[in-house]
Amino acid sequence: MIGLTLKVGIPRGLLFYRFYNLWKTFLEELGLEVVISPPTNKLVVQRGLTYGVEEICFPVKVFLGHVLSLKDRVDFLFVPRMVSFYKGEYNCPKILGLPDLVRNLFGIPPERLVDGEVNMRETGIRGWRKGFLELGRRWEKNERKILRALEKAEDAHRLYRKELKRGVFPENFIDQKPLCTPQEKKVLLLGHTYLTSDSYINMNIVQKINALGYGVITQDMVEEQKIRNYLKLVRKPSFWTISNEIIGTALAYLKEKDPSVKGYIHMVSFECGPDSLVGELVERWIKREKDTVPYLRLEIDEHTGEAGLVTRLEAFVDMMEWRHARRESYLSSPLTS
Repeated sequence: MIGLTLKVGIPRGLLFYRFYNLWKTFLEELGLEVVISPPTNKLVVQRGLTYGVEEICFPVKVFLGHVLSLKDRVDFLFVPRMVSFYKGEYNCPKILGLPDLVRNLFGIPPERLVDGEVNMRETGIRGWRKGFLELGRRWEKNERKILRALEKAEDAHRLYRKELKRGVFPENFIDQKPLCTPQEKKVLLLGHTYLTSDSYINMNIVQKINALGYGVITQDMVEEQKIRNYLKLVRKPSFWTISNEIIGTALAYLKEKDPSVKGYIHMVSFECGPDSLVGELVERWIKREKDTVPYLRLEIDEHTGEAGLVTRLEAFVDMMEWRHARRESYLSSPLTS
């Protein structure tokens, strides 16, 4: 290919936490050096807030901060247009528009921005492979080599997802952070992976819950087929894949009533339209259950304070303990309309 090894940067935000091992392996198999932006910190957030317009959600602003930390250190920025990774569904419009946002805000030349489209909505796996062929052609003309790189990347992705299923969080896998202490009592933590997996954005919520004596389950730890089976209970699922995964996971635990799960926490981004809709639906389903468990919705944005989060978590744990001890619903009556 090329004498000098080219560097390609992957911003640590949004779908990074879902496709980390897939993207990294794919690019490395094509002979590139992968540079990942550092974990989110105060400077990254401040930079993202400076460039992000008011209308975009907090996680997108954080993503922009990661782009800024990379753009002058690499030859290429990897910002694929992930239109759909599940047939018949879409990703959030703001994720679809990321390449345009990055290009226009920072003036990234087209030859440096890797923004090929991956779209499974209409053609399923064919759209997936077509998208990665387009991405790979930036550096490799031989389609067989690109598809071979994709096969290895998909194997790495399956390994990554398998680790998440057994209770490993993305930061444990990516940054070798220590695992949480196993606990018999659990909390179901719902939300987009970029909220539940970025410990700076969520103010170490997983560790805080663990320190209060509870383990954490996320939708990444639930089998996809189970999620999809319970999603069938919804008369009309949403257009957005991750929203559907949150809904299906919530319904699975509501209906199966795992005795180890003592409460539900739903993390949402304040400016996120899909989150506001999904949060309302999940809360209504929980309230309809005759024998339910406590529910807490946490809205996260750039103004969220850690002290307030800790206070709400401690009160929520008190509620779960009270509910468990008395074995009665925290609701006065189930919602009937």
